[in-house]
Amino acid sequence: MKKVLLALLITAFPAQVWAGGCGCGSVRAIVTAAKSETIQAVNAYTAAEAQAIRSEILLAAQNIIGTIKTESATIVRALVALKESNAATLKGQAVAGEAMKTEDMYGKAAQPAGLCGSSSLGAGIQLGAQAGREIHAAMREKQLEHAHTPGKKPVEFLRRVLAEDQPSQQESLDALFPLGGTLTEDQVAQAHEAVKTLGNPRPLPVVTEEQKNTPAGQTYAAARKIYEERITAVMESLNNHVVYHAPTLPEDVTAWAENQWSEAGGSGTPPGIVDGKISEAGLYRLLSQMRVGNPNWFAQIATATDAGLLRELVIMQAFQMELTRKNTDLLDRLTVIASLDYLTRMEGTTGKEMDDLYTRMVGAQQ
Repeated sequence: MKKVLLALLITAFPAQVWAGGCGCGSVRAIVTAAKSETIQAVNAYTAAEAQAIRSEILLAAQNIIGTIKTESATIVRALVALKESNAATLKGQAVAGEAMKTEDMYGKAAQPAGLCGSSSLGAGIQLGAQAGREIHAAMREKQLEHAHTPGKKPVEFLRRVLAEDQPSQQESLDALFPLGGTLTEDQVAQAHEAVKTLGNPRPLPVVTEEQKNTPAGQTYAAARKIYEERITAVMESLNNHVVYHAPTLPEDVTAWAENQWSEAGGSGTPPGIVDGKISEAGLYRLLSQMRVGNPNWFAQIATATDAGLLRELVIMQAFQMELTRKNTDLLDRLTVIASLDYLTRMEGTTGKEMDDLYTRMVGAQQ
């Protein structure tokens, strides 16, 4: 061990240090000098090593930073491309969504049966109602004239019924109950004659003003007035039936009906159209046959969108409301006729009893 230490000291200290002597002061100086040189050597080595390490770290850092910048630029470009792709996708989805929304709202599957050209239908129904009122008024006027012809005898009315120009039994039946739902113009005239024949075939003679001044004439005139008014009320219902089947709707509605029947998959003449014209009754027959009588309608309902189903429901409810209104009008007429029938039967029973009671109890005292 001592030999190793001695070898180290010889190596560490230069020769001039050993030549200076070996006193205590010299030894201390030697140690101090050796220590200083050792520290300097270590510091120099450490500084060089640190510089090398710093250079390596700096180079590595620069390489890392360069790599990060390159990768960051690549990532940024990828993000920009992704953003543009997403924007294009969203835009495409928005366009597709709008297209689908438009198709859902206004496409074929969104259209109820019978919607196309419905503006012509609405205007046509109004014109048809006006034409129906005019026909009804003309029939009423002619029937009142028929029942109040002064000087005409009952036998003359019977001759009218038997005349050759009057409708036959088959013609009267077809005119009152048309198989196609719509009357022709000739059948409207035949129906009018049939109403007069069935409702008031032999009007009662009209009394003169002189005859009215007598007690017997007044009694007859009053009885005749009651009789004719009851008949008139019944004939009004018959007139209403004829107008319902009269071809009152304009040509625009007929064209619309033919187009809708074709769109619904139907062939031939649409239901309710006769000789190129259609009545109110024929229109409702067509609207019904386009649905429950059309196999394609069930497929349309199965594939229709929500908007299409709602529109179909609204249209059907609108026509249902119109039919309810007409049924209410019919019930009103039936109520009047039923009431008149009851009053007539009551007059034939209780009325006669009251007349006899008056004659026995009051007339005898006068």
